Amino acid sequence: MRHSASSSRSKRALSIEPTLGWTYLSREALACAKAQMDEESMGVRDEIGFLTVHQRYADRFFPGTSVLQTPAPHALFLPCLIEDLAGVTGPTAQRALRERERQLAGRLKEMGESQVIGGRVFPQPSSQPPSTVYWNALAVWGILRPRLNERTISRDQAHRLLKTAGAATDDDGQPFLSFDPPFVPLPERPENWQGGNITLRMTTGEAKFLRKRLVQLRRNDGNGLSLLARLIRTEKKAPATMWGEETQAVAGPDQASLRRSEQAASLAGVGRAVYDALLECVVEVDDKRDIATRHRDHLATIITMHGRLAANLDIRALEADIGPLPSNLLAVVSATKDWLASRSGDPAKLFDVYAAAEARKGPRARLAPTPNGRARRLEWSTEEHSLAGPLHYRWEQVSTLLNDLAGAA
Repeated sequence: MRHSASSSRSKRALSIEPTLGWTYLSREALACAKAQMDEESMGVRDEIGFLTVHQRYADRFFPGTSVLQTPAPHALFLPCLIEDLAGVTGPTAQRALRERERQLAGRLKEMGESQVIGGRVFPQPSSQPPSTVYWNALAVWGILRPRLNERTISRDQAHRLLKTAGAATDDDGQPFLSFDPPFVPLPERPENWQGGNITLRMTTGEAKFLRKRLVQLRRNDGNGLSLLARLIRTEKKAPATMWGEETQAVAGPDQASLRRSEQAASLAGVGRAVYDALLECVVEVDDKRDIATRHRDHLATIITMHGRLAANLDIRALEADIGPLPSNLLAVVSATKDWLASRSGDPAKLFDVYAAAEARKGPRARLAPTPNGRARRLEWSTEEHSLAGPLHYRWEQVSTLLNDLAGAA
């Protein structure tokens, strides 16, 4: 029996030994992997599924925004880049747009701009260029015209709509269009658009154009003005916090939902800290490896900071705000709230519900007592993994937009 057990352990050990070989990935798979790394680098962590709450509240309050957005002029430069390619379609247009976006990143970086999409990897092209980051925003903000069925047109369709009958241009050097243009009439282009110094400093004309579209922006459920529209109507810089008195004062019918979103943000922060603490415990107890208590110590800190607010979350009202939660996430939210109310302090009681929620990640799940789980834990470093915090609902990006508009020259 002892020989059999030893043999079994050897086979299990052999099954997770690393091997050397080549894996060929498609361009799409590489882009997907890069996007996941970009999300991780920007603090977007979703081991358990809290990103569902983050996305739904952010889309409700701030339609068209994303975590990858930077200063607002990028949203206005993109239509200009596409219009410059009028007459070019198909793969040629895609390659040309990618190159123009790369060149624009270089010009902006040369002027010392620090928040340039693609600036970090220039002179290489960005895997998340403005045409990816801002396309949905152009549609939601009413800059990109919808099709007759109200569906958003693709970039390929935009290029086809801009196809000209010839090379004739108007007095401003813009091509005559043979079809209805994909974009609404745009503000005047930057003075040095075709060459020379260009910055991300928003002009008065650009701010006027963007504000006119955003002050009409409704919630994504269509029920009234969005919080973003209400904030822009104040024509002030961004409030210090998303949940402060200044924001509440303009939130109108969204006041209760805004308060709930803060409670949900706090509960997600606690939940993420619980996950990290559980992971440290599994590494120490099950994997028999020495590991620091950094995340377990942080759990106590975040409970002190956010526990009371999180415990007050009305889960039914949360789902009324943003729709039903996935069953595993609902179980995590409910269990975490009850655990906070019990003041237990021992995250081990939450292990089963958290492991079940993470199981949706399949072989990438770290809590799983499987060879894949152990392999994933070997890749995880408690020191390199950032400490858990509450959800932010893209407030940094919204603040940048508000400040750009308020500070336009």
